[in-house]
Amino acid sequence: MPSNPTQYLFSVCIPVRNDLKNLRRCLSALADQDFSNCEILVCDDGSEPALSASELPETGTPFTLVRQNGQGPSVARNHLARIARGKYLFFMDADTVAKASLIEKAKHVVREHPEIPVFYGSYDDEPDSRALISAYRNLLHHYTHHQSAKGMERVTTFWCGCGVILRELYLEHGGLSEFYDTPSIEDIELGVRLSAEGIPIQIFPEIQVKHLKKWTFGNWIYTDLFRRGIPWVRLMKASKQWSSQLNFSWGQRIASLAAVTFVLSIPLAIVAAPFAAVGVLSLGIFLMLNWPFIDLIRRKRGISASLAVIPLHLAYAWVCVLSVAAALLYPPLKLPPNPRLQPLRER
Repeated sequence: MPSNPTQYLFSVCIPVRNDLKNLRRCLSALADQDFSNCEILVCDDGSEPALSASELPETGTPFTLVRQNGQGPSVARNHLARIARGKYLFFMDADTVAKASLIEKAKHVVREHPEIPVFYGSYDDEPDSRALISAYRNLLHHYTHHQSAKGMERVTTFWCGCGVILRELYLEHGGLSEFYDTPSIEDIELGVRLSAEGIPIQIFPEIQVKHLKKWTFGNWIYTDLFRRGIPWVRLMKASKQWSSQLNFSWGQRIASLAAVTFVLSIPLAIVAAPFAAVGVLSLGIFLMLNWPFIDLIRRKRGISASLAVIPLHLAYAWVCVLSVAAALLYPPLKLPPNPRLQPLRER
């Protein structure tokens, strides 16, 4: 326990809805962490039936459970932030499992980099699901965050899947926008607001969690297009921040255009032979720019998987391009203001 019983270093904040199975795994993994000077807060966001702490005794992890009436993850996280007693908020998703020494590594970042008030980590390189689409989607997320950190990109986003932020800073800036009432880019939007104020955000990829989500082709395409891609481009358009970072790096922009050119050249090559050369050249550019990621798939899942993800990655590139095209047709994005969140002491 901390010397001051009303103040911890970290408040680990976990929203959940109808996901008791994964929450059990999440909390069980946290039992192996060093939780001196930490607390764990769980918000049941309208599960049916409502969650009860008595359903989770075997995890061995002490936590505080609060409830709300299905108002979405933004409201859930904001509520947890208001009742938290930690100096930092440590956000996690219920469908993640903490890697060894996750909390220790976060404490190390706080000690060694006090000038960084906002930071986040990544998924690990061993996704829980062995299915190809799940492995592809989760390893792409892992690779993107690691490459961004390696390239020392200036990031202007936040990530609630495994992210840490000073509680006072979070409250002062109004927390997550409750405009996003379903999981979308609410954490990205918070990062954009913070970076616009000159607040530094950094990725520390050694801080890792395992993702338990099982992706299908349909929910992956829908999520990346309507929950991620289009909202993110609309946000960039509204904030006039088109910085090269993460999925929107210049390399990925060129690769996406190469993917579109390659696919369009296939039917054109039937009527005009020169288009075949254009297609081959475009595919070569796409593969060259994405080779490090494809090689990661080869090392983690084998040669056959690395070949199988090429059409998936071409589809992802199309989603990126369609996101930009569609977002430009939407009306201007007008987000509501984010007044300061007032702390609560209802525990």
